[in-house]
Amino acid sequence: MIRDATLGPITIQAPLTFGIGENVVIPGLFGMRIKVLQLFFILSMSSGTTLIYKSGSTPLSGPMQFLQSGAQDQDFIQLPLTCGMGEDFVISSSSGSGGGTIWYNQL
Repeated sequence: MIRDATLGPITIQAPLTFGIGENVVIPGLFGMRIKVLQLFFILSMSSGTTLIYKSGSTPLSGPMQFLQSGAQDQDFIQLPLTCGMGEDFVISSSSGSGGGTIWYNQL
């Protein structure tokens, strides 16, 4: 894990991996919020999937369909995906797996 405080609050860079089902990508910490600033991933070559980003069990996005070997590159955003206090950042995947990198704050 790499920490960079040059942009204000500490930005954490971590590997991103997920499989089929509900995947806790970033575990929540009591009294803190996760703010996802940037991410990228590539799906496995074997299947497409539908993804939903969540704060615990609450959706932060609608269902997003990806083809096999699909990818998402979410550049730095001023309005990050923000989880509820103490809640995990979750990626729900209907049928595929993927990997990449994620950058976030935990404040």
